[in-house]
Amino acid sequence: MTLELRQLRYLLALAEQGSLGRAAAALAMTQPALTRGLQQLEREVGAVLFERSKKGVAATDEGRVLVARAREVVAIADALDRDLLRKEPSHVHVTLGAGPYPAETIVPGAVARCVARNPMTHVRVVIREWDELLRMLRKREIAFFVAETSTLDNEADLAIERCPSHPVYFVARRGHPLARRRAVRAADTYAYPMLALTRSPPRVLGPMLAARPAAAAGPSRPVPAIELASVAAAQRVLVASDAIAPLTLSCVGDALERGILTVLGGEPWLHVNYGIVALNDQRMGAMPALLQQELQAEEAALATAEAALAARHVRPRRENARR
Repeated sequence: MTLELRQLRYLLALAEQGSLGRAAAALAMTQPALTRGLQQLEREVGAVLFERSKKGVAATDEGRVLVARAREVVAIADALDRDLLRKEPSHVHVTLGAGPYPAETIVPGAVARCVARNPMTHVRVVIREWDELLRMLRKREIAFFVAETSTLDNEADLAIERCPSHPVYFVARRGHPLARRRAVRAADTYAYPMLALTRSPPRVLGPMLAARPAAAAGPSRPVPAIELASVAAAQRVLVASDAIAPLTLSCVGDALERGILTVLGGEPWLHVNYGIVALNDQRMGAMPALLQQELQAEEAALATAEAALAARHVRPRRENARR
């Protein structure tokens, strides 16, 4: 059994406040989230820690023992924090998570500016899918992450700062058989290998599967046929084959400008929705906060760049409507 410091703080807040509502307010979280946290803690401990009544909650014998130990552990952790803050650190280490799209677009510039302004800073970027990043965040292995947020709406322990959505288009090599068409929709792409930069969230996977043409005789092609978390590697695959990839224009802007790749078309529901995600009860240091500010600045610049790319490389939707 391994208890987290976050769980011990839940325990102490409940013992001190005597009420789920007051404890949730003190922790700056919702009561349902605190209730779930307490239930998880009791499952891990294997004992009922609080007795519930109309008057509130009161620690059981097992709960009082754990509360006493928790006070010692939390006091040591708080003292360590204070000691570290009093010292002038030689280096500041920050680990953040990123989904494949923001890792290719807004993260590099934000990290570069932070390190340039703070030479003693060490930044580690972990690139994973959004569900893996969520697990890492809750284990406090990363300070925050920037990734797809559409599946996180009901996660009460999270603080989410959503970024504007970014259109995604079907992209392929110049001279691709579908490039001759005026309108390329999701159904048309099933005749070719699909390359995915990231796993599709349910809001995209649903309409994508619904667009699948009626199955022909024989086994159908797997979708996606290729999964790569690297835009550079994905571009090499696209150039060397008839594969198609759903990508934001910012990921392949240079290849579009040089005429190596081309935009085939898109769908209204095809876009990425990412945001900056942190834990409600996690104290944000100066450097993680600065990184978040720089990410927002990169977002503003990215929107301008993508609009310019769309004006040059995406045919108007009314023209796309004709074959």
